[in-house]
Amino acid sequence: MNKIGFILCVIGCVGLADRVDAKTPNVLVIITDEHNFRTLGCYRDTLSTEQAEMWGPGSVVETPNFDRLAKDGVLCTRAYATAPVCSPCRAAMITGMYPQNTGVPTNNAELRDDVPTLAKIMAKEGYHTSFVGKWHLGGDGKPEWAPKIDGGFQNKTYMFNRGHWKKFAQTKTGARVDARNKSGVPSYEVSGADEQSFSTDFLTDRAIESMTQAGDQPFLTVVSYPDPHGPNTVRAPYDRMYDHLRFLPPRTYGRDDVVVPKWLGSAKKHPVFRGTQMSQYFGMVKCIDDNLGRIFTALEQSGKLDSTIIMMTSDHGDLCYEHDRLNKGNPYEGSARVPMLIRFPERISAGQTYTQPMGTVDVTPTLLGLAGIKTDHEFQGRNLTVQFIGNGAGQGKQVTFLRNSGTEPQWVCAIDERFKLVLSVNDQPWLFDAVQDPDELLNFYRRPGSGAATQRLAKALQQYGKQNGDAYIQHPAIADSLKKCLVSKDSQQ
Repeated sequence: MNKIGFILCVIGCVGLADRVDAKTPNVLVIITDEHNFRTLGCYRDTLSTEQAEMWGPGSVVETPNFDRLAKDGVLCTRAYATAPVCSPCRAAMITGMYPQNTGVPTNNAELRDDVPTLAKIMAKEGYHTSFVGKWHLGGDGKPEWAPKIDGGFQNKTYMFNRGHWKKFAQTKTGARVDARNKSGVPSYEVSGADEQSFSTDFLTDRAIESMTQAGDQPFLTVVSYPDPHGPNTVRAPYDRMYDHLRFLPPRTYGRDDVVVPKWLGSAKKHPVFRGTQMSQYFGMVKCIDDNLGRIFTALEQSGKLDSTIIMMTSDHGDLCYEHDRLNKGNPYEGSARVPMLIRFPERISAGQTYTQPMGTVDVTPTLLGLAGIKTDHEFQGRNLTVQFIGNGAGQGKQVTFLRNSGTEPQWVCAIDERFKLVLSVNDQPWLFDAVQDPDELLNFYRRPGSGAATQRLAKALQQYGKQNGDAYIQHPAIADSLKKCLVSKDSQQ
């Protein structure tokens, strides 16, 4: 190396040392897939018994490790998937931008390379960045290990683009799906999977290895589990662990006495309720919780637990038979509401409950804020650091926004701490009231006392559309509904 090169190297190292010091926190992001928030004990503790035990009295799964995250940090009671489908929500999560501005408004699209990501920003600050598990932002590749489109993560050996694989094997060059169908094609079979090969266990091992390999360098590690997304299968002993429970259909299942919103989609025969599906779903959740316990142990043994920001969330929920639906894609709570737990004892007081709405679009700016990382990039999501470190002080009235996945508008949605306004291309406005109707069976639009909430959320949607370039707001039917909501005169009870 010549003298000039040596000097530049020294300057670079000094600059890096200035950015990375003893106070630089690690960041661990845990993402589950299609995860109903009611399966976590810490969320059930915030609900009435009727809401907490949606699938029958006593039909619950205990989650002590998720609960520990909540006990040690902040639990967000109204966190939502910015678009309740895999790819667009993940794009918002990793960029802090709304899906329409990331190149990923729908599933299996490719993340724009020119959009700053959490990984790119943190790598510039000296972080060792790794992504382990399901990515789903690289296009059609399946599974496509170490995908070409990687969001700037440095270590992507165990990143796969998409799929809900149940069994993996380690090889000299990385991982492979270790289940095949009769044609030799990778499959979602779970047969023979154990505590080393089952997807949740395998990815936890790789995440722990990644955090260990970072050494004294601060790390950003994302571990993204493909469960509890369907198919609802899990390895032993979790596959039979909840068979003894008496699962019942949700109260909103099979209701012929209520009006169904047209934005829910074409009227289909409701899926036959199967308790076995719920038993397996609970088993997947329990397996993830046990693996979270292993992560806690690894961080404790390394002395890095309390200096690591741990955020747990999901890309969307699963209705699990509520409103005669499985899975996601609409603004109902079971579909759009997600767990959001954050532990960082150096800045966040234990035992907090944040009751204002937030979206997964707020993840990247908030993590950077908690880590003390500044950037010139202007995010569309919010940095909620002040609210979290101040026990919610000064939070005021907040609103978060949702939109349907895809390139054609179907619905847009605004949510505050109590109300949810849904405007669609094929129905009148729908206003849900979480206090009076937590099951979301009734439309409170134009009911006495609803005017103020309708106007407030409509104004917020109008501003959101202008500021964030959401063409959905301009659709004639949605624009007409918005206009009606803005002039609502029913503002007092």
